[in-house]
Formats: sequence, C-alpha cells, structure tokens
Amino acid sequence: MSRGWINRKLISRMALALGGGYALSLAFPNVNWGITAWMALVPLMFVLWSGEETKRKRRGFGYGYLFGLAFFVTNVSWLSTVSGLGVVVLGFYLALYPALWGLVVSRWMNPWAGPAATGRWGDTRRSLGYACAQATLWAGLEWLRGWALTGFGWNGLGVAMHEQPVMAQCADLFGVAGLSGLMVLVQSVALQVVRRMIVEAKAGRRRAHPDFGIAGLLVAAAFAYGVWQLSAQPKREYFPLRVCLVQANVPQVAARQLWTAEEVHAAYEEEVESAMQEVERRNQQALEKSAESGEEAELFYPDWLVLPEVALNGRLMSTATGEFAMWRESELSIEAFRNQGDFAILLGMGELEGVIDGEMITIPENPRAWNSLVILPEDAPLQRFQKKHLVMFGEYIPLVDELPWLKRIYEQQAGTTFDGAFDAGTSVDPLPMTARGQKFSIIPSICFEDTVPRETRGFARDEAQVIVNVTNDGWFAQSEAAAQHFANAKFRAIELRRPMIRCANTGVSGVISTSGHAQILQDKNGSHFTRGFLLDTVKVPLQATTTLYQRWGDAPVIIAALLSVIVMVVLGRRAKLEVKV
Repeated sequence: MSRGWINRKLISRMALALGGGYALSLAFPNVNWGITAWMALVPLMFVLWSGEETKRKRRGFGYGYLFGLAFFVTNVSWLSTVSGLGVVVLGFYLALYPALWGLVVSRWMNPWAGPAATGRWGDTRRSLGYACAQATLWAGLEWLRGWALTGFGWNGLGVAMHEQPVMAQCADLFGVAGLSGLMVLVQSVALQVVRRMIVEAKAGRRRAHPDFGIAGLLVAAAFAYGVWQLSAQPKREYFPLRVCLVQANVPQVAARQLWTAEEVHAAYEEEVESAMQEVERRNQQALEKSAESGEEAELFYPDWLVLPEVALNGRLMSTATGEFAMWRESELSIEAFRNQGDFAILLGMGELEGVIDGEMITIPENPRAWNSLVILPEDAPLQRFQKKHLVMFGEYIPLVDELPWLKRIYEQQAGTTFDGAFDAGTSVDPLPMTARGQKFSIIPSICFEDTVPRETRGFARDEAQVIVNVTNDGWFAQSEAAAQHFANAKFRAIELRRPMIRCANTGVSGVISTSGHAQILQDKNGSHFTRGFLLDTVKVPLQATTTLYQRWGDAPVIIAALLSVIVMVVLGRRAKLEVKV
C-alpha cells in the first residue's frame, strides 16, 4: 500500500512538471498567452521544493528535465516540417537547461529545506534571498543556452512579453535574460508566501509578508519604467527613412525551392513594379488632397528597396582584393529594380569566392561560400556583410568530414542534398550608409542572427543606426516558426534602442520601432504568409542611446548567476556543519 501511494505521488509530481512545461509553451506564438509565463514555473518549484530529502539532486534533475521536455518539444515542434528527428534531438538537448536549474535549486536553493527562519523579517530575507538566487541562475542558464554549441537562445522566458510592450521595455537593462529573471523571482516569492499563509492560517494567526510587497514593487517599478520608455521613445529626434519591403512567399520544402529560378526572379520583379505603382497612386492622392486643402503634400519615395535572404538565385562573386561580379540573371533583375526608382537595394545573396582571370572573375575549385547581405547604393560602391553566426545542420554540419553519416542523416531528414557548408564571416563593423544627405550605419544580421543578442550588440556604435535583418523561414512551411522568430527579433530593437527593418520570404516582414512596436506585412486575413510589399517609414534616431545592455551586455547576468551558485553552495555546506556540531 505504501509503495502504491509513493508511485501515485511520484506520478502526480511528474504530471505537475510536465504540465508546467506545456503551460509555458502557450506563452509563445501561435497561442501567445503571455500571462502563463508568470505562473508556469510554480508547479515545478513546488515539486522541487517539497521533494524527499534523499536523492534530491537526482530528483531535481529529473523533474526539471520533464519540464524542459514538455516545453521545448512543444515549442520547437515546427522543426518537424523539416525533420521529425530534429525535434527530438533539439528538444532533448534543450531540456538539459531546466534540468540543471532543477538540480541546483532542489539541492542548494530550496527555501523549504533546512531550519526555518524566525520572525517576519527573517522570513522576508530568506524568501528574497532564495528567490534572487533562483532567478539569477535561470537567467544565467538562458544565457548559456544561447552560447553553448554556437547557441540556441530561442524563446527565453522574457520573450513571452513580446506582446506586452510595457513589460518588454526592461530588456534594455539586462537583456531578455534579465526580464526572465524578474519573472522567476516573482513566482518564487509568490509560492513561498502562499505556503507561509497556509501554515499561519492553520495556526490561527496572520501577519504581513514584506517579501511579497517587495516583489510587487519590483513589478510595479518595471511597469513604470516601461510606461516611461514608451512615452519617451517617440520624443527622440529622428530622421525618416522610407523603405519598401518585398516578400515573394516562394514555396519550398526545407531548402529546396519549388519554383524555378526564372519564376523566383519574375516574382520579385513583378512585386517591385506593383510597389512602385502603389507609390505613384498614393502620391497622386496626396497631391489631389493638397490641391483641395492648400496644404503642402507629403510625398513618399522609397530610400531603400529590401528583399529577403538569398532572394535571387544568381550568386555574387568576390575576390580577395575587393572586386565583385554577379550572375547575369541577378544583374538583369537588379537592372529591372533600378528602372522602377532611385533607391538603394538591400538583399540577401549567396556569395562565392572568385579569382581574377584576365578581365573576368571566375570560380576556383572548392571555393569558399558565404550567406551574405548585399547593399547596392544608388551612387556608391557595393557593400556586403557575410553571415557570422551559422546555423548548425542548416548552413553547416559539424564534423561532416570525420563523420560522413551525419550528411546522410541530414539529407534523409531534410529531403535535399547537402552541397557543402557556408563559411562564417568575421566582420563586426557596421555598414556606413547615406540617405538624402543623412549619414548613419546599418547593424546587419541574416536569418537567426537576430535571435542572438550578443551578435547584434557587437555592431552597436555611438551614431545613428538601424538594424537590418533578411531571413527566410520558408523552410518551416506555415508553422509558428516565423512568428516565434519575429517575437525574438523584436527584442533586439528594444535592447539597443535602434529601429529594425526585417524582410522575410514568407514573413514576418516588418518595421520595428525602438520601443518594439511593429508594422508588419500581412494579408486581409491577418496572415503574414502572403506575397506582397510593405511601404513604411522608419524613424531612425539622430542621436544613439547607450542602453545599459549595450554598455554591459550579458556580464551582469553571468556574474550574478555564478555568485548565486557559489553563495548558496557555501551557505548550504555551512548549515550542514552547524547541524553536525
């Protein structure tokens, strides 16, 4: 009978851990119930803190792993559009981070273990101390997840606030991980207070709980900070950068496009032509309205035309001495774009290493290759940025020469051939630009680089800047991958207080303000899986803001996490010694 009771107890605890992880997945696209991110860790905390004294580390790791599995396998299920095995491998790997959190919390950061504190302020100090330690550890592990094995920091707890603009503003202090830490702290304090209130109710007494009030004040302070930033950001001096984003919605299966190169190029040429016709129509309306009202007409002429990652099939060739050439098919499309207006053209292209052969640039045997953002100003030399942060099993396969069976697994799962890896770029210099006499620079990013805060931060300078990302989430069909990607990307604009221009093949294409507000391209049904264009004006601040995150980066989060672990381990050992004595 006792064994049966224990089994039921174990099963119920496992169910709580799994339920909490699944509840957390509901905070992100496509569900977007952000409020669940403020509650989802409570079941896991209860399970970790109320466990038996024996095998505490093992149980903590196990419960944390179940929580992580339920969250990540659900959260990255979109990867099944490319590889079902990928969902399993990635989900089981990412679950290690909540598991590590569970192990440490259960063993060294358990507020319900050891002798209880005495008095109101003793309880408060104990509660806040443990909550801070748990919060900083969670934030530190989110950073580690975004760094280890090249990093996959996708959907940190704070990203759940992507549709809560007031709370999201805190990301410019300690990044998304810092916001995640606040959310963990609040849940930890709330659970500790509830338990004390139950004990007090049974004893027939009531007393105040200052720790709950302090946690509430922290949330209130974050809310007030967010309100202040939302009101302050629009008041900054800025210059208007008018852009035209084009999205062709090219269908594909994994990396394989289902259209021919001719169809792809024709689609972009047609959309650019349609966009310029719409520009002409709007300007004509503005002139007619001006004639009627007597007020000066505000006309819209794009400064930039932006296309997605590897938009055109023709490659760019580059030499070590700085010469460039393009496939003829790309030259013809770019010429067609030029005929539509006077604007700089920004687009993603595949780039190959070339060599000078007489008066021509040719491709050598086994050339290096890059995934690049190419900038073609109207009256200045070509510039390009070579992607630095490559996607494992997307743009390269680790140890593929030593372990060729990895290539076969990739091809079997992705349904396409692996034609060789991209090389990683090395530049950390922003790209200088000029629009209507105004000088500024571009913070470039390609594909998933806009989910890696440290990469974007590395390009920040004390000057007018705009973040530009080109991507193609068409790999993942009409899943929630693109919306989750966009949710993560929005925080780069908030962290650095630089506006962001984002152009994708299937969405989400849009313009993001310095406070995270987004104007996106979507059809009449509100779907970003559409073909079309977006005409918008980017407000680029004339004077760059140096945010706390830009200045210090992830260092405060890393240091706080390490100190928390060290302090709690030392205190735990000291408590053991005192008990023995």
